[in-house]
Amino acid sequence: MNTVKILKDSYHVMTKEMIELKRDKMTIAGMIVMPLIFLLLFGFIFPSGSTHENVQMGLVNLDQGAGSNEFITQMETMNNQLATSKNSSYMSFTNYSSVDTAKTAINQGKISGAFVIPPGFSNNVTNGQPANVIINIDNSNPQVAGTVEQVSSGTVSGLNGIIANASVLKLGNEANQQINPQAVIARYTPNIENTIPGASNYFNFLVPGLMVMIGMMRVMDSIPETISKEKELGTFDGLLSAPVHHISVLLGKTMALTIRGLVECLFVLIFAVLLFGVTVHGNMLLVFVMTFLGLFSFIGIGFMAVALAKDQGGASTIMDLLMFPMMFLSGVIFPIQQMPWIMQEISKLSPLTYAGDAMRKIMLLNANVADVSTDIIIVLVFGIVTLAIALPLFSRSVKD
Repeated sequence: MNTVKILKDSYHVMTKEMIELKRDKMTIAGMIVMPLIFLLLFGFIFPSGSTHENVQMGLVNLDQGAGSNEFITQMETMNNQLATSKNSSYMSFTNYSSVDTAKTAINQGKISGAFVIPPGFSNNVTNGQPANVIINIDNSNPQVAGTVEQVSSGTVSGLNGIIANASVLKLGNEANQQINPQAVIARYTPNIENTIPGASNYFNFLVPGLMVMIGMMRVMDSIPETISKEKELGTFDGLLSAPVHHISVLLGKTMALTIRGLVECLFVLIFAVLLFGVTVHGNMLLVFVMTFLGLFSFIGIGFMAVALAKDQGGASTIMDLLMFPMMFLSGVIFPIQQMPWIMQEISKLSPLTYAGDAMRKIMLLNANVADVSTDIIIVLVFGIVTLAIALPLFSRSVKD
């Protein structure tokens, strides 16, 4: 087997594939439009700013005493202060006469939750007893319920802090002593600092994984087209009739698909930086090397699927069965740590898990090769093993 000839023939096969791509304007347009659509959708689903703004809340005052009125006034004052600082309301209040009417409004989607001040609230405040506030939430939607719970608890905690601060100052004045209320109320104060400059947002988490995922989709969707479709059209037989080894055909198409995937990943990165302000803190060369390895790890899987399928439709079906679990179980959209333990174990079988993890560390944390060496080794070994399995399967399917 002449290695030099195999490499030369692989280059010619790759050139053929790239010329065909150049002539296919629709595919080129898809390589640009699809990343843009993905980013726009995910960009609006996961906005970079705070989503805890203008939360619609109901207010039911069953006490109607001085203490409950003071509580409502303080809560509205705090809400107005937050509205001034955030340029939009933290919460919007709507008064209801009863708990039932407030629950009906929650069921109709008019409000996300309701503060219910029970009878006896003012009496408890006057007598120095704990004054409970009931917060009804829409638990049919866990995300909305979590937001309401966080906003409501934060508001009540803030009010408690204001009252405690005033009480400490009052005691200090009565004792004629200078007291720092914060040192008494909150002795320990956490200061959160990011390991990289800039504000954290969920879109920064998404982009590195999206780059690899979109590249994976392009590569694996293109394999049935480049192999099975050529078989159906008869052009693949013409390629095999030439004095070209099967390995050259496989390697040539692998290189062409990898280049297509890299170009699409580049579009993802450009759009993410220009449209959503994503900042790459790591080495760009390492970013593209990791992207290349990630795409390489998927190609062997694709050729194995094509070799096992009889036509393009069967190959595409196998691809879909492989791609969709990887998309949702590889930590690209949802952090793996939030998944059930069994799903976390299954995610370890996907090369996208390691490619996405390495890309995130490189782009966001400025990780070096040593930091992501485990991910690199796993992705590289996965690609080599699957390609080595795909080669004899591919050769056998060609002969058939």
